[in-house]
Amino acid sequence: MTGSLPFSRSAGLSDRYLLALVCALLGYALMGKGFAYFGYRPVFVGEFIFVVGLLVLLRSGCLIAVFASAPSLVLAATMGWAILRTLPFVGTYGVDALRDSVILMYGGFSFVVAALLIEDYRRIDTLVRYYRTFLGIYIPAVLVLFPLSFYFSNYVPNIPGTTVSLVWVGAGEVAAHLTGAAVFVLAGFRRPTAFWTACLFAALVMVSAVSRGAMLAFIVPVILAAIMLGKIRMLAIVSVAGLGLLAAAYTLETSFSNYEEARSSTERRVSSVQLAENVASMFGRGGDQTEGTKEWREKWWRIIVDNTVRGRYFWTGRGFGVNLAMEDGFGNPRNERPLRSPHNGHMTILARAGIPGIVLWSAFLATWFGSLLYTTMVARRRGQTGWSGLLLFIACYALSCVINASFDVALEAPMQGIWFWCLIGFGIGATMIYRYQQVRDQWETTPVRPLVPAGAHGSQLPS
Repeated sequence: MTGSLPFSRSAGLSDRYLLALVCALLGYALMGKGFAYFGYRPVFVGEFIFVVGLLVLLRSGCLIAVFASAPSLVLAATMGWAILRTLPFVGTYGVDALRDSVILMYGGFSFVVAALLIEDYRRIDTLVRYYRTFLGIYIPAVLVLFPLSFYFSNYVPNIPGTTVSLVWVGAGEVAAHLTGAAVFVLAGFRRPTAFWTACLFAALVMVSAVSRGAMLAFIVPVILAAIMLGKIRMLAIVSVAGLGLLAAAYTLETSFSNYEEARSSTERRVSSVQLAENVASMFGRGGDQTEGTKEWREKWWRIIVDNTVRGRYFWTGRGFGVNLAMEDGFGNPRNERPLRSPHNGHMTILARAGIPGIVLWSAFLATWFGSLLYTTMVARRRGQTGWSGLLLFIACYALSCVINASFDVALEAPMQGIWFWCLIGFGIGATMIYRYQQVRDQWETTPVRPLVPAGAHGSQLPS
């Protein structure tokens, strides 16, 4: 095999699109919501690159091949149900119905990315190389971009014609990218410098102080990756050192500042007290600020469960388009950007698509993660650390997005939604390529080799 699978077509166009998609992902990571508003209402950059991607998918000749995968089939069924629960409401709610549906319909990016990899498997190395470059830019930059978004947004110019700041980066988005960076390093794809590592930890402290969901979105996948990669000892040493520094900072801050005032404040700030407060709130011992936000979410989630699991929206949900907050009594019609989501992507799907929607969504997640983890274990048993590390990296990155989506408006928005679905497609394409090569090499009675032989063509996968 010379680099492309036998049904490769329009490789030049596909490569150009892949580069454009990577640039868009970079924009979402660095500018957040500000980049998402590039365009002309109702067509923004996300919609444009989505439509172009579907055209590239059709021209690639890999459309049928993409669906030779269980996760792809379950995802297609999930998106099909979302379409059925969107179309009846387009006439009433217009663009709002389409925008609400992107939480699942952006899944089309998965098929596009998977097709690009199937068309030419060497693009896996290209994506790894691009991502290494991205981390070199993003990790130092986020130390400026996140505080700029969180504390100094009034000083950042707005996107013309909107009230959205040019740079508006959310804590959950940052946490997901920090997770990807940490697992990328643990898997051996990058050797971090002391400066880069310090920037990563500083960014982690900032987002963990302002968001419990962001904290969990980092901790859970990184611990999972460390266990599976056999690097739990290294992680434990770093964690103990970090906890020691946190304890020292907490002691100093509580000794020389009015920390009781900070505990009762409704504004979150980057401090050791706030960080400790967020940790305590996970165990039901938070202050007024953390407990208050948790209570209204849980109250809304109970209403959604009552209306669907035990109510008249069991089979259909409310559909895509209706403002859930207004229907459930949590919205303010006078807000310029009214609340629409219950800050939990799974609850959003349950409320809008009913029990069939949440069952399909759960089945998709189980199928996709199961496929990746199974293939990871197969690659590990065969001694292919490059493959196992790559698949684990993709799985943990996506898991971070899912955890963050359980506490925030994440998959409903392009800033993290498009990243998430591209990771899903990366996982589908990578597992299909690995299994294809496994079967082929069995026919040839030779061991499964890496994507590109070690040292050839500048392979980015460790042996």
